[in-house]
Amino acid sequence: MKENLTKLIKLHGVDQQLMEIEEEIGDLPAEVKRLHRDLAELIQAVDEKKERLGEIDKEKRHLNATIADAKEHLAKYQDQLLVVSTNRAYDALMSEIDTAKQTIEDSEFHLLELDEEEQRLQDKIKEGRLQTDKKRESVTTREKNLRIALAANQDQVDTLNKQREELVSQIEPRFTRTYERIRAAHDGHAMATMTRDSCGVCFNRIPPQMQLEIKARDKIITCDSCGTMLYWEGN
Repeated sequence: MKENLTKLIKLHGVDQQLMEIEEEIGDLPAEVKRLHRDLAELIQAVDEKKERLGEIDKEKRHLNATIADAKEHLAKYQDQLLVVSTNRAYDALMSEIDTAKQTIEDSEFHLLELDEEEQRLQDKIKEGRLQTDKKRESVTTREKNLRIALAANQDQVDTLNKQREELVSQIEPRFTRTYERIRAAHDGHAMATMTRDSCGVCFNRIPPQMQLEIKARDKIITCDSCGTMLYWEGN
């Protein structure tokens, strides 16, 4: 048991060093990931607006064809008015003329709406491209900073990870499982030193008998208050 606990204490020391390195790197990895996500969203938004522009172009071509066809029919109906011989035929032609005029009016109004939407989209696409360029520059800068930070600590991280693997292989699995469970529950802090007569994390007072058990290293002792594994650094 003493050997397992001694190895756990060493493992805890390695994990603390790894956490310190992570803190030095800070939020850069998460920030880079967020920036990539934001960049992808900006690109998608621009692509969607460009796709809508394509749809507008098709709609405008269809409307222009509709207007041209309606004007052709209108001219034909107006010519026929000159030679119509009955009131019934005259009324029928006037109905067709009204329909053609309404089609032209509705189509031209829709064209104006599409022109306005097209201009708004073009402005937004221009703005979106500027935002995309700025975001891409931010991504490049943050990625460069992250690479520098990782490179500066990579050798140490590799060494510590190797030490960690060796220690884990030397500790009985039931103890590492307990260690990892507590570590996961306490943001990476599985163990704490007993400082004088208190827990080194929550400073809860440790009863005298428990102090003796901690110093003996015959079993795993957890703090009654915060639940971290306690150990004694003295002789």
